[in-house]
Amino acid sequence: MSKIVSVQPSPKHSRDNDKDEGMKISWSNLHYTVKAKYSKAQSKDLNTKDKYYDKEILKPQSGYIKSGETCFIMGSSGAGKTTLLNVLCDRITQNSKCKLEGDILLNDSYPVTQKDFGKYGAYVMQDDVLFPTLTCEEVITFSARLKLNISGQALKLKVDKIIDSLGLLKCRKTKIGSQEIKGLSGGERKRTAIGVEMITDPQVLFLDEPTSGLDSFTANKIVRLLVDQSRQGRTIIATIHQPSSSTFALFDRLILLMDGHLIYQGKADQATNYFQGLGFKVPTYANPADFFLKEFYVPFRKTAKDSEKLDRLVQGYEINMKQAVEAENKGENNYEKITSEKLDDNKSHAGFLVEFKELLKRALKNIVRSPLMTRMRTMQTLVMAILCILIFWDLEEDREGANGKAGFLFFVGINQTMTGLMGVLLVFILERPVFLREHANNTYGLTSYFTSKSMVEAPFQVMFPILTSIMVYFLVGLTAEFDKFLIFTLVLVVLVFCSTSVGFFIGCLFDNPSVATPASMIIMMPYMMFGGYFVNLKDVYVWLRWIQYLSPLRYSTEALMRNEFEDNEEYSQEFQEIYEKYDYNIGLWPCIGILALLSILFRIGAYISLRLTVTKVQ
Repeated sequence: MSKIVSVQPSPKHSRDNDKDEGMKISWSNLHYTVKAKYSKAQSKDLNTKDKYYDKEILKPQSGYIKSGETCFIMGSSGAGKTTLLNVLCDRITQNSKCKLEGDILLNDSYPVTQKDFGKYGAYVMQDDVLFPTLTCEEVITFSARLKLNISGQALKLKVDKIIDSLGLLKCRKTKIGSQEIKGLSGGERKRTAIGVEMITDPQVLFLDEPTSGLDSFTANKIVRLLVDQSRQGRTIIATIHQPSSSTFALFDRLILLMDGHLIYQGKADQATNYFQGLGFKVPTYANPADFFLKEFYVPFRKTAKDSEKLDRLVQGYEINMKQAVEAENKGENNYEKITSEKLDDNKSHAGFLVEFKELLKRALKNIVRSPLMTRMRTMQTLVMAILCILIFWDLEEDREGANGKAGFLFFVGINQTMTGLMGVLLVFILERPVFLREHANNTYGLTSYFTSKSMVEAPFQVMFPILTSIMVYFLVGLTAEFDKFLIFTLVLVVLVFCSTSVGFFIGCLFDNPSVATPASMIIMMPYMMFGGYFVNLKDVYVWLRWIQYLSPLRYSTEALMRNEFEDNEEYSQEFQEIYEKYDYNIGLWPCIGILALLSILFRIGAYISLRLTVTKVQ
């Protein structure tokens, strides 16, 4: 392995005697703790009855990062590097279980907040969460249209400039891709994710593990790209795990963490000399990054040797480096004072109508280019309709036929409820990570997203119930009257709208996709049990009967049965028996009205749940 050659930073943008137009981020006395739960073994070892203890993720520390340079945060797993990155851009949610202390300032004058973050900065997450069916160019164009509120030739020129600067010209028309869709390579996808955030010309760019999952050559290209961007006056802050020696040589500034402690902060090419002075000599021809990760690793159970090493490094930083860093920070004062008015003048954002339009266009493109979900829902509708026809074919107008029709009407209600609920739930679960990233980066508002999502699902909520009605109504042997057929179809449409709202509500209520699907099954069980068909609701305990009023099946089944049997001379006796058996006493149109009301209420509940569960994405 060749010997590492230090790379000196290239000359940055001219400052002359004017104030620097870039941004410096500085922090002082930063301290982050969380409430952690003792394990049984820990409680026994410590002989404590307390369930929780304060775990320090970031120990008290201060530092700064100036404009025109790349700063990489390194440390072994659990050292706190990603936490520090998230804290510096206010992506840490504070509540009773976690506490953040200290000050974080822009240009030593303006506190960092997530509310203002989009006006000066951008954040590239570790996972490249992008719509797989859109092309590289379309993803960047979408971001530019909403974040910059530009269109026409200005939009095209802006997108072309970003694509050219990131070296994406050859793949601009290539889809992002996924496991099912062939698309961009890992490096191209990472550069596209960077381009999505760079479209606003952010003065500060945060990146969480930008080289994760990439080979050393591609990772080196990504870091070189970031260095080039810093030379344009940007402040680049990124976490990185295990760079190659050639990649490490590109770093301007290095922050090294160990067990939440800050043990080095300064020029990257001076780190080896610093640690050699503390007794940690990097072997000749070795990769300094590999040495740091191995030598400064703290196991879960620290030994006395580990504690001694940590104390030596922390004390070394306090004695040899802390005061020098603070002096450097005070010397970097040639920056303009930041005010809220100045930040507001820097950015313009698209309004609700533009957001709604662009989100709707993107959703329609996604449906057209990825028709699998639509095909599955269509196939499900056709298969269930054929099964209904085969099982309930041409039921007679007698007592046995009436019981068969009652069973069919309840079954078709269950089928439409499950189709509506699961159809929207599965789609929403797949899109949720993209929504969380884009919402956290202030790409669009919650209201515009929710409205467009509801709008794009509406045609399917009408199409599939109508298709079901056309296939099964007359072949099953229901009353051959056009007005009753229309009411039957209307009930199914309103029921699907209601069940879709329930699906939205479940998807928004649970932020973990692995929990949302089982939860929907648990919710469906009482819906069916209190639908009134399996048991007479009069026989249910009084304190449980209220559940029926939340069940869409309760109202759809009564509406369908009244539509079929009520005012029908052929079923006058049978209808009275069914009426008494199932305790249906609300009425046809009141049931339809309640279904519509439940649809609205569940949709409102979904919106509120989404607003409450959307937190700062880390």
